[in-house]
Amino acid sequence: MTAGGTGASPATAPRPDEGPATTAGRDGGNAHRDEGPSRPAGQDDGGGRRGGWASLAATLRRLGGRAWRHGRRVPPALWSRATGRSPGPGRPTAAFLRRRMLVLPALALIALALCAAAYNDVHRRSEQLRDRSVPALVGLAQARTSLGLAQAQAELRLLNAEHAGLVELGETYRSHLTEATQSLNRVAQSGALSKGQEQELRVVSGLVVAYGDKIAWADRNRTSRVLREAGVAYAAGMLRSPQPAGGAQEPTTVLDRIEVLEEQLLDESADLAAWSPLTQAAAAAAALVAVAFAFAVVGTSVFLRDRLRLVSVQIVAASVPVLLTPALLTVGGAQEHAAQADVHHAVAQLEYVTAVSGVGRDIERVATDAAARMRSAHPDGWALTAGIAMPATGLGALACGVTLYLYARPYPPHVARRKDSDA
Repeated sequence: MTAGGTGASPATAPRPDEGPATTAGRDGGNAHRDEGPSRPAGQDDGGGRRGGWASLAATLRRLGGRAWRHGRRVPPALWSRATGRSPGPGRPTAAFLRRRMLVLPALALIALALCAAAYNDVHRRSEQLRDRSVPALVGLAQARTSLGLAQAQAELRLLNAEHAGLVELGETYRSHLTEATQSLNRVAQSGALSKGQEQELRVVSGLVVAYGDKIAWADRNRTSRVLREAGVAYAAGMLRSPQPAGGAQEPTTVLDRIEVLEEQLLDESADLAAWSPLTQAAAAAAALVAVAFAFAVVGTSVFLRDRLRLVSVQIVAASVPVLLTPALLTVGGAQEHAAQADVHHAVAQLEYVTAVSGVGRDIERVATDAAARMRSAHPDGWALTAGIAMPATGLGALACGVTLYLYARPYPPHVARRKDSDA
């Protein structure tokens, strides 16, 4: 019984072993336990961080040790598999020989295909540089400089105060204009241009014809100073714009268009002289397959010595072309690639030749040096070597399979299992 309803009932009275904080928590839930001084959010003590780094380092050491232990077991396992010395009773002779009868030719043919792909890509680039890109660049440089020399000769004959209106253009101008036209025709026949570039070259050839007609018109009216000067000035504007064409502006004059074509062909020749992803990937894969083939041949030879007590000269002889062909094609491809880089560097100098006296000899010298550098790499000789080595490699792969087939003939393909009578 409570007095006035304010006394504590026995059910809610604190027990003797409870403290004030517990009682207060029961009553209102507003009191909290003393947890010590609080830390700012995001701040961790040094001990926790050091413990995390130590745990990570221990995990890495454990994983590294496990990987090292597994890695150490890989070479012996591969050697046991290659030589047929597997743990246990060992592989049957017939099964091992028949399996290698397929594995060795397959590896040899895969290596041959990869080597052929890598070398053919390099050799194709050599032929394209030698037979297409270099003649096209030489022709464009000759056309550009010949047009500049023709314009200089026309100005000398028609605008010079000493000769103005008194003499014709002469054979020098006509020879320069003819040389420019013939050079553009050789570029069109080189096969180095794409469809769009061929269309651009046809536009250039048409502008050259129009340029020659305008100079001829000025020559026919050379007695009139106004018409003569107007014709030469108009022709000069067709040949070269007064202001250099900007990057966003399409070229409109003859020489500007020719220079754009030269820049495009130089970029293409730079791509041809660089290592292509196809060559690099195929060469790397061919090297790996050739190493695997050599490893398998050594393991097979050891198996034949252990099981059959013989040294197979036939297997070794058949393996020589398979292992020699990648080495030969690697040397040839590297030599041709070095020549490609030198040829590109040589023809890149044509971009800087200008229309001065004797420039034709300079262009011919550059073309001769580029051709000599490509000949020094002997691309035709290496192509002939590849044409001989690849069939020899195919015969070597076939000989490996036939030899192992003959070794496996005396052995039955299946061995009957002995039944255990106690089973």
